[in-house]
Amino acid sequence: MTVAGGVFALRRSVRKGAPDEHNEVAGMVFQTVGALYTVLLAFVVVTEWTSLQDARNNTFTEANQLAALYWNARALPPEAGRDLEATTQRYARVVIDDEWPLLSRGEHSPEATELVYRMRAEINALPSDDPHAQSIYDHSLSTINDLAAARRERLSQSGHNVPSALWLALALGAAVTVGFTFVFGLSKFWAHLLLASALAILVLLVLALIQLLDEPFSGSIAVDPDAFEIFLRGLPPQR
Repeated sequence: MTVAGGVFALRRSVRKGAPDEHNEVAGMVFQTVGALYTVLLAFVVVTEWTSLQDARNNTFTEANQLAALYWNARALPPEAGRDLEATTQRYARVVIDDEWPLLSRGEHSPEATELVYRMRAEINALPSDDPHAQSIYDHSLSTINDLAAARRERLSQSGHNVPSALWLALALGAAVTVGFTFVFGLSKFWAHLLLASALAILVLLVLALIQLLDEPFSGSIAVDPDAFEIFLRGLPPQR
């Protein structure tokens, strides 16, 4: 309705002028405006798509560090590695069941945070009285630090990446770009309306895609906790 109203109103205001000259000038300005807005849209889409892929890859980094801790614990005698072994599995389940639904709201699970602290404490309690145990301890200490860093990055990625100022620029650019199509002097009203509507729909679709990409843990293209589910799949029985 907005597009139809704009086309109708501006056609009435320009139809008494010189359509050929008017269209030539409007076309030159529209090319510049359209090119600038296209570059802006492409930049935001590529940036947001890259951020989505980074968020997905980071979940596998976190899960891989968790798996490394689990197998480090399995390499120790049961009495030494049993607690860490169980905590890694508990952390994966809490992330999948409790924390993942919270990510869409930019929140996190306090229990998952506590489990990271618990894993760190259990690593500090590992034996280091022989070269093999010392090697596992050193590797596990480095791994828990990498896991915690990956988790912090995942939590930061659950927020919005497109700032309000950029959304304002995108909205104003859409209004100006689509609005320029209203001033062209086409002889047929319905052809004019069809062209303006097609551009408006295309711009809205791209803006909707940007909004989806801006929320990597919600929506139809959200990052899933597949990495943690793969980690839990097929593990040997708890010792």
